[in-house]
Amino acid sequence: MALALGRGLSLFMLVSMSVCLSVCLPVATVPGKMLETIKTLRLQHPQKGQSSSGFVFSRDTLNKMDDGDKRVVLGKVLEVYDKLFDQMLSQPPTDSQSEENKTEEAGIRYLQEMVTLLRRTQYKKHLLLTSTLEQLGNIQINNSVVQSKALWELPWLFDEASSLAERKRRSLRRRRAPRKRAQRSHVLAKFRRAM
Repeated sequence: MALALGRGLSLFMLVSMSVCLSVCLPVATVPGKMLETIKTLRLQHPQKGQSSSGFVFSRDTLNKMDDGDKRVVLGKVLEVYDKLFDQMLSQPPTDSQSEENKTEEAGIRYLQEMVTLLRRTQYKKHLLLTSTLEQLGNIQINNSVVQSKALWELPWLFDEASSLAERKRRSLRRRRAPRKRAQRSHVLAKFRRAM
């Protein structure tokens, strides 16, 4: 079965989805039918065109993030998969085995449905956040009116950003303080027992 190179590369991304899901979600939360669908699509389409790292979405990057940041990134990853599935479904198959193509299309549609459902039910807040970030990326920084408004808004934004950073530092110190006190108490108790 000969598939277009574009479809083969898209399938590589599909395989990467299974890796991403296995990293991000415990296996028990991935429905069995979904795992079987991915397995079937993998068997139908051997991996082609690997990137230099072997992954589309980096497991190391996700592992270095705290849960809040990870949720934002995973929300965006799920959005990318939604678009990826749209692209895969829009590519015409190159072979004439229509029954196999229908099975493949049904599998891709099922995976897209599952990803979309997860994204829309569990990542609503993050959809808003990513759309806000995209809007910020589209600000016309070469526009003099935008530049003037931005200068007027800088004091309160700078104050908000620095206050947030300070609250984070205080929170971290508060979390560490009980551990240090507990360690000191443990050392003092040992010292007293030794006497």
